[in-house]
Amino acid sequence: MGKKLPGITLAFENPKGGVGKSTLTALFAGYVHSMGEDGINIGVVDIDDMQNTMGRLRQSESDESNNLKEEYEVMNISSSEFINQLDMLKESFDVILVDFPGNLKQNGVVEALHFIDIVIMPFEPNNTDLSATLYFYDNVYKNIIKARKENGLKTTVRGVMNRVMTNVIEFKELVSKKENLPFQLMESFIKDSRVDYQRNLSTLSSNYHHPCDQFCEEVIELISKHIEEE
Repeated sequence: MGKKLPGITLAFENPKGGVGKSTLTALFAGYVHSMGEDGINIGVVDIDDMQNTMGRLRQSESDESNNLKEEYEVMNISSSEFINQLDMLKESFDVILVDFPGNLKQNGVVEALHFIDIVIMPFEPNNTDLSATLYFYDNVYKNIIKARKENGLKTTVRGVMNRVMTNVIEFKELVSKKENLPFQLMESFIKDSRVDYQRNLSTLSSNYHHPCDQFCEEVIELISKHIEEE
């Protein structure tokens, strides 16, 4: 297991493209790593075979920084190989963040989802994103949760609203009816700040600067609660 935690796997996952999976992965990894030596040992696995967003970002940053040894590790692992590498990852890291592709058709993606302990589904509070998220949860992910339970594995799942404009009607309606959703929403949400997102999409924690601390702290609390209830 990792130094402090038993190799928890976590993914910001939603097959709907453009919901902010890689951005939230980078933000949370940067936040956790910025805690320093006494913090959680975190690693990021990019299993998007076609785009490798996180892996390409780290590669481009490696040409500009001499301090990559001080950063959290970003690994490109094929989705079809992820399960085979999982034991090694759990031995090396407290938390393994898995950056998924924007579809479920890539070989090994659905199988990999069976090995994720905590799934946080980002979506923008609009009908298009919500419908796609509900379809994913109802038609794909509920069956994965059931299969994990049958194998004695606990799954924590949450939705998180991303790129929120609090004065928009769709957001207000969703908040007022959140009890009707088949999954629980996180208390925190990410406000719309597109320029800041682009500037902060980095795998270098020394560049961490973003007003998402409350959200990141809630994710850490979610990890702690997941471990306590296992």
